[in-house]
Amino acid sequence: MFLQSNKAIILYGFDKNDEKIIKDIGREFNVSNFKIIKNHMTEMKIKDILSGNSGEQLKKQDNVYFLNEKVILFNDLTDKQINGIMRELKIKIESTPILAVVTETSVNWSFKYLLNHLLQERAWFKKNKEVSK
Repeated sequence: MFLQSNKAIILYGFDKNDEKIIKDIGREFNVSNFKIIKNHMTEMKIKDILSGNSGEQLKKQDNVYFLNEKVILFNDLTDKQINGIMRELKIKIESTPILAVVTETSVNWSFKYLLNHLLQERAWFKKNKEVSK
C-alpha cells in the first residue's frame, strides 16, 4: 500500500522559495520525501505521484489543469509531525495553503479530482462559518 511506509509531503502551486522553506520544515520533523506536482501532472493519481512517476508522458497532452492554489498533502505522517509542520507553516509561509492528509480513498484519486473536492469542502466550511456568525 502506498499510504504506509512512504512518509511524504506532496506540494502543488508553490514557488521555489516556499518549496525550500516547506522542505526545511519537513526535515525538522524527519520527513525527507517530497513530491512536487507540476501542472501537467494534475491528471495523475496520488498513488502514482507517490511512486515517483513524473508524468512525462502527460506533458504532450493539452489538458493542463491549473488553479492559483497552493496545496500540501501529507502521506503517512504522524499526528505529531503534521501538527508540528502546520505550526511552523503558519509562522514561515505567508500564504494559507490547502492542507490535507492522503487517505486510503484519496490515494486512488487524480490530483485534479482531489483538489476539486478540497475546494468544494473549503467553500462549504466558509459558507457555514459565515452562516453561524
